[in-house]
Formats: sequence, structure tokens, C-alpha cells
Amino acid sequence: MNFEINVKFEIHFHIKKKVKDVRCEKEETTILSTPIEKTLQLAEQEVEKWKESLSPSTLGNYLTALRSLNQFLSSIVGIKELNQETIKAYERWLRSRKVNLNTISCYMRCLRSLFNKVYVGKPCVNWFDNVFTGRTTTEKRSISESDIVKLRSLKLKASSFACLVRDLFIFSFYALGMPFVDIAFLKKEQIKDDRLIYYRHKTGQRVAIKLEPCMKEILMRYYTNEREYVFPIINSCNRDKAYAEYQLMLNRYNKKVKILAQKAGIQSRLSSYTPRHTWASMAYNNSVDLHVISKALGHANPQTTLTYIRQIDDTRLEEANHLMVGRVAARAK
Repeated sequence: MNFEINVKFEIHFHIKKKVKDVRCEKEETTILSTPIEKTLQLAEQEVEKWKESLSPSTLGNYLTALRSLNQFLSSIVGIKELNQETIKAYERWLRSRKVNLNTISCYMRCLRSLFNKVYVGKPCVNWFDNVFTGRTTTEKRSISESDIVKLRSLKLKASSFACLVRDLFIFSFYALGMPFVDIAFLKKEQIKDDRLIYYRHKTGQRVAIKLEPCMKEILMRYYTNEREYVFPIINSCNRDKAYAEYQLMLNRYNKKVKILAQKAGIQSRLSSYTPRHTWASMAYNNSVDLHVISKALGHANPQTTLTYIRQIDDTRLEEANHLMVGRVAARAK
């Protein structure tokens, strides 16, 4: 007896289509293009929340970026919404006004951070996809050892503003390139047992400095029991007023130090950054380890330190190559 069995196989493919939530799509569209007034108002409220937690300089960066964007928006007729195109137009506007690329980047990063806080978890970050948010190589601002000596040797009237500016510049160099903002806010209580200890306003990194006789000489020139701060830069105890005093002095300082440079016969353009860059470059050229320099400057990342150091000159490269080639040649004999 023969049996015939027929088996039939049926294979079914079920393709699950991804259906985009209409609600999300609508929400995304709303966030990618938002009314200007509402967004700026929310951003200003966000900055107000951070007022007590941020350093004055960081808070100032956010406020400056917002002011700059407001200035752009008020100068262009017809823009009613913030979106990717608006931010790109803002960048073109900044470039047309010859704003430094690193400054543009700072504005964009501040605004991106603000708007991401305002619209937390929402896709407004793509507003900044096509604008510059990186960093360009900064112009090296260090001067030579002989230039420091020239400035130090200037004959200036005691107790004059010019003398104060020169002393602040030299003290910054002596104190491992201490930033002007940290010198301005330096309090007497931060100096104990021949040591100066401060936390950088910008990074919060701790920097400890052993006081050398030349540093003590400058400190004693301005020390008084009548003032909380070491140097006569800030008088107010109010946080906002104190920062305003610092900014005013920084502006005056940078103008005066350029005049002193001319008087001392220094060709380079001086600013509050110069002693910091100079200390880093001189330390590096005298074979101080990069990580030591980084710690002295209060940098969280040693890579940041490289921007403060002059490019290694050809002489040092020739010396290094002569040493390496000589070692190999000696072993080959």
C-alpha cells in the first residue's frame, strides 16, 4: 500500500513599519524654529538662575553673547523666528564686523548652551551645526626676558597709576603667570606663611605659589589694613559692583601697559595676557616639564597650555637632532 503525503509550507514576512509620532514631529518643528522674543526671554531667565553659581567672567560671557545676538536681531528687519538660518546669518553678521573667530565661537557656544537649557531634551542644538564653534590658533603673546627687564627698570613716579600698572604686570609674571582677574580679586587672607594660594576664576583649579623676595617687595608696597583686597583695584564688597570695578580697571590697565611698552622700547604689543604667556614660554624654553607648567597656570588640560607657549625655534630643533643623531652614530662605532 502506498501513501502519498503532501506538505505545504507557507512563509509569511511581517514588515513592521516605523510610524513617526505626529505629536513629536509637530513638537520638533516647533523647537527647530521658535519665536525670537519668547526664546530670548527664557534665555535671560535661565541666566538669572545661574547668577549665584557661575563665576562673574563666565556669567559675563553669557550676557555678552545674548547682547550681541540682540544687537544683530534689532539691526535686521523681518526676522521673527530663531532657527538654523537665523544663527547662520548672525555668524555672517559677526564676520562682517571683523569679530575674532574665537570670539564668534565663544558667543555660539554660550548661546547653544543657553538654548539647550531652555529647551532641555529638545532638538534645537542643530541651530549651531553650520557655524564655527571650534578654536583657532591664537597669536603668541609672550615677550623676551630682556623686555621684562626693560619694563621692570622703568623710572616711574612712586604711587602713580603707571607704577601700579607696571607692578601688576611684573607681579603677574613673578606669580607663575597669574591672571589679572585673580590678581584683582586677591585677598590678604590668601597669603599665609610665605605662600599665596588661589583658585582660578575661570577653571576653579587650585594654584599655590611660594613667595619670592621680589614678590614680597611688590605686595608690601600695596598692603594696607584698610582694604580687604591686596591691590587697589576693587573696593566694593558687592559681587556685581566688584566685577564692574575689575572690568573698568582691566580696560585702563591694558591701555596704560601699551604706553609703558613704548616708553620702555618694547616692540611687542602688551596686554594683561602677556606676562602669563611669557612665563609659560620661558619655563618651557628652560626645559620645565609641560605638566608642571600646566599646573602653574591652573589649566585642567595640559593641551590648553600649548597655546601659551611660543613655537620651538629652529636652534632648539637643530640641537635636539644633533643629540639624537650623535647618540645613534656613537653606538654604531
